[in-house]
Amino acid sequence: MKETGLDPDHIGKYRSILIVVGLAVICAIIYGQTAGFELINIDDRAYIYENPMVLSGLNGRSIAWAFTAFYSANWHPVTWLSHMLDVSLFGQNAGAFHVVNAVFHTIASILAYFVFKRLMGSVWQGAFIAALFAVHPAHVESVAWAAERKDVLSAIFWMLTMLAYFRYSDAARLKNVRDKRKWMVATVAAFVLGLMSKPMLVTLPFVLLLCDYWSLGRLRSRSDLKPLIVEKVPLFILAAASSVITYAAQSAAGATATFEYLPLGMRAGNVAVSYVKYIAMMFWPWPLSFWYPFDREISGAAIAGAVVVLVLLTAVFVQQRSRRPFLIVGWLWYLGTLVPVIGVIQVGGQALADRYTYIPYFGLFMMIAGLSAELIDRLRVPLPVAAASALLPIAAFTVLAYKQTSLWHDSATLYEHSLRHTVNNNMVKTNLCLYYAKNRPASFAEPQCTELLSGEAPSADSLNVLGLLRMDLGRLDEAGRDLENAIKLRPSWGILYAHLSVVRSRQGRLADAEAALQKASSSADGSISKPTASRALGEYAAAMEKAGRRADARRFYEQAASMDPDNREAVDAARRLAGN
Repeated sequence: MKETGLDPDHIGKYRSILIVVGLAVICAIIYGQTAGFELINIDDRAYIYENPMVLSGLNGRSIAWAFTAFYSANWHPVTWLSHMLDVSLFGQNAGAFHVVNAVFHTIASILAYFVFKRLMGSVWQGAFIAALFAVHPAHVESVAWAAERKDVLSAIFWMLTMLAYFRYSDAARLKNVRDKRKWMVATVAAFVLGLMSKPMLVTLPFVLLLCDYWSLGRLRSRSDLKPLIVEKVPLFILAAASSVITYAAQSAAGATATFEYLPLGMRAGNVAVSYVKYIAMMFWPWPLSFWYPFDREISGAAIAGAVVVLVLLTAVFVQQRSRRPFLIVGWLWYLGTLVPVIGVIQVGGQALADRYTYIPYFGLFMMIAGLSAELIDRLRVPLPVAAASALLPIAAFTVLAYKQTSLWHDSATLYEHSLRHTVNNNMVKTNLCLYYAKNRPASFAEPQCTELLSGEAPSADSLNVLGLLRMDLGRLDEAGRDLENAIKLRPSWGILYAHLSVVRSRQGRLADAEAALQKASSSADGSISKPTASRALGEYAAAMEKAGRRADARRFYEQAASMDPDNREAVDAARRLAGN
């Protein structure tokens, strides 16, 4: 593809430097604000601030854990190592995790420019695609959410894999066996690192086949297909292995929805509607939500309409495959790279998610860039007008992305925005209440959460939050009932027993408190943080001391202090009893 009218000769050799600087600047404008942001209480807790392995930084034990643990329903050791390195370099500074994410997103955007400059055969189309990627508001979730480090990190390795593969294809065309072997090794290495960052890369071997078809020109006839597939067998094997490991990790954690809970027909309907919603979101990305609840009652008309739209678009792009091959390539990129997260295998309770568009939108961006360049050439649009038409959506998306990023300042701001723009969002309500419980006075949080959750079906999460709030207010009978009802809904969740133990200890019901502690320690569902376990032991020790069992109380105070040295009440009580 030839350069378009957006290729002024006077910029010359400095074009790429200016484009790279421009991408870095717009990323800094949007995401620089995250340096002062908090971590949020969904996933950031498990990934960072309540993860003892991450908080220990890089060391032999944490590195071994990163490669062997199926923690948080995933296996992504490179992502864990990057978080640990943050702690080793910057300590437990929340802003540092955010800034590193922003830097990685900037690097991914710059690498995307070089990838799509090659694919589109145009500097300016490559720059346009990379800029859309850098500033699109739907990508804010992948950058501003510290726990989504796996997105930005895997995108870097995605682009490096493609760049290495381009060099491999060049060597293959020139029949340079040594370079061909070298660049295939580089391709596989980058791909492996990407899979160990996030298994989203399992679709990348298929994307490379699309590149062979266009624009590398390696797939000119059916006879070319077999050798192109054979050369990618190592990539396909690695992708299959990653898929198996990921499914095992998610199934073991109970993260995959059963077909009894979400029947295949319901999933298929959501798949069709979500594909169309993602397209609409690409063009009109406001308002966005942190969480989109799964709609179990999607109308048949909506599903049928979505299917018709997808079939018609596919038919058009197939018909245009010879004249405008970038359309079918971009469309298949979009459809294919969404497959792991589109919901056939449902992970979590969301219908769709902004972060799932991070790589798939490249396909749509390719289509827009190719059509725009063709229109500019055909109409002989003057350079200033063409430049303005390209900069207008980038500027608009930059403003929206800045605003969307600001919503990630803290959990309350993020969740309150989501609740204004979604309905039946029990997950967000529950986590907003959890934030209130930890960051607001119980006298404020309890009535707020009671009102928020009053219209929702009770869940173990919501009852746990209400139980904690009522416990802090001294309403122990109500707190005990809340936690017992939560246990009925999720009997294997250990933290519920730990909290119930605190309630029973404060009530002086030592036998019940001890029974709850034992169940907490033997639970199979969810690890209990050391501060939570230490608190339960300390409360139990206090109840024992009140009952006159000072020797037993001292022993449990010492256990609580050993488990969490920051539990000052337990530390001081253990010393006090030891001195008597």
